[in-house]
Amino acid sequence: MRRFAFLVLAVIVAQPAAAKQVTPLTPLTFDATQGVRVTGMDLVFAEAFRREQGESDAKAAHKRAATGLAPLDVNSYPVGPTAQEHYPTLPFKQMFPLVMRDVTKEWGLAQGRAVKLRITLDTLKTADAAVAILVGSYDQLAGMVEIFDAGSGQPMGSFRINVINAHAGWGSMLIRGGGVREKLAEEFGLELSRQISGRKKKPKT
Repeated sequence: MRRFAFLVLAVIVAQPAAAKQVTPLTPLTFDATQGVRVTGMDLVFAEAFRREQGESDAKAAHKRAATGLAPLDVNSYPVGPTAQEHYPTLPFKQMFPLVMRDVTKEWGLAQGRAVKLRITLDTLKTADAAVAILVGSYDQLAGMVEIFDAGSGQPMGSFRINVINAHAGWGSMLIRGGGVREKLAEEFGLELSRQISGRKKKPKT
């Protein structure tokens, strides 16, 4: 009986686990210690990603309508400044580049050799609350990052990022809270920044 009670308690209060895996595909051909400046980004969605993106964008549109904001084109990039508090109301194609911009700026990727990114996302999953409470579930965002010289367009390396936030138990889902897309995008950006900056931690401000 005590063992059973312990297992139930563990399921209820289990903490979320995060796995952020970076797999090099082609070596980086620039010296990150000399500084890197991200000047642009192309975002590509694989077919498998688009199915989940549709549900994600529908939820964002509902939040946007609830706050009285005008609807947005889900196929367009962001135009003009957007407050972070409105990120949850943006289509994925507008939210993701803004989060990448914020993260790379925090990591000091605004000075040095100018590079452009092409990010091809192929996996987006969100945890099933009922399944997570019983046996565990997870949020996931994965895709390939290709780096190019901003001037010549010459390829400068590529790698794959796979962010998984696992959840088990009711307590874990409560801690998870909202803003799942934004959290995944931020962690994706953190791994990207670590990889192209050659640092494990962002610079002190």
